[in-house]
Amino acid sequence: MSLFGRFTAKKRLRAAARALGKDASAENYVVLAREYIVVGQTRDVVRVCEEGLAAYPSHPELERLAHRARQLYQEDRLRELATELEAAPRPALHREYCELLLEGGRVQRALEAAERWRAQTDDPESLYYLASAHAELFFDGRRSADGLEAYELAVRAAKGMPQDRRAPRLQFEIARRCGAWEEARRALARLLELMPGNPALESRFRSVLANCANAVPLARALHDVEKSGKFVDDLPEHAGDGEPDDVRALLKELASPFEVRAAVFLRGGTGLVQGAQGATAERTARAVREVLQASRSAARRMALGRPLRIEAEGAFGTLLVSPGDLGNVGVWTKGAVAHSTRTRVAQLSGSDDPGGAR
Repeated sequence: MSLFGRFTAKKRLRAAARALGKDASAENYVVLAREYIVVGQTRDVVRVCEEGLAAYPSHPELERLAHRARQLYQEDRLRELATELEAAPRPALHREYCELLLEGGRVQRALEAAERWRAQTDDPESLYYLASAHAELFFDGRRSADGLEAYELAVRAAKGMPQDRRAPRLQFEIARRCGAWEEARRALARLLELMPGNPALESRFRSVLANCANAVPLARALHDVEKSGKFVDDLPEHAGDGEPDDVRALLKELASPFEVRAAVFLRGGTGLVQGAQGATAERTARAVREVLQASRSAARRMALGRPLRIEAEGAFGTLLVSPGDLGNVGVWTKGAVAHSTRTRVAQLSGSDDPGGAR
C-alpha cells in the first residue's frame, strides 16, 4: 500500500471508530472491522467482531468476518511459531503449534509436527499430541487402525505423564465413543485417582460400570465402528438435549439458587442450558462459547497458556466460566458468585483451578 493509501485508510479507520462510538450498531461494527482488514490489523478485526457479537449474537456478517480473521491470525501465528521452532525449539512452542493445527482441522500437519517433536526430544507430551491427531483421524474417518493407534499412544503418554489428565481423558473419549466400556472404565478410574470426589466423574463412572457387563474388547469395538460407520453416541445433538441424565441433574442443581440466572454446560458440539429457555438458552450457550474462544485466543497471543477460569463482573451481574477436562461450564448470576456455586462449577467442569472454588 502506498503512503497516500495508508494515510487514507487510517483516516477511514478513525472515522469508522468515531461512528461506532456515536452509534454502536451491528452495521457500524462491520464497517470498523472491514477497515481493520484493509490496514492488516487482524487481531483488531477479531476484537471488534467479538465485541459486536456480544451485543448482536449470531449476526451473520460479524460471524463471517470473525471466522475469517481468526483463520488469518492462526496462519500468522503458525508462521511465527515455525520460525521460532527452527531457531530455538522448546515444549511450549511445540504444544501451541500442535494445538493450533488441531483446532484448525489440519490433522495431517499436526501429526507431522508431533512426529518431529518426538524425534527431537522424546518428550512424552509429544505422544499425547500424536494420539490426539490419530484420534481426530479416527473420529473423522472411522478407521479402526487410527483408533487403535490413538488409544495405544494415549496409554504410553499417560505412563510418561502420570499426573496429567489429558491422556486418560483421551483414552476415555475413544473407548466411550466406540463402546469399549472396560477400557472406558479404566480411564475413568484413573481420572478419579487424579480428581478424587468429583461428582460428575463418579456419576459417569457408575453409568459406564453398568455397561461393562456387555463390554466387548477394544479391537472389536473399533472394528464395529469401522464396519457400521457409526459411533455409539451418534445421535442428533441440540441445546438442552442429548446429554446424559447425570450431567443434566448436576447442571439443574447448579442453576437452582435464586441468584443464578443461567447455567451452561458445553462439550464438543453439545450445549446444555438450565435456568433459561428457548432462544434465550441458545443465545446464552453461544455467548459462553464465544467468551471461551476469545479468551483462549487472547491467552495464546500473550503466551499465557490455557485459561483456567474466566470471570466478568458488571451491571449484568457476574459471569463465571470454567474450562475443564469434563466440559466447559458457565454460570451467570445476578450478583457475586457464591462459594458453593464456585465449587459446583469447578466439579462439573473437572477444572484444576483452585481459585475457582475459593
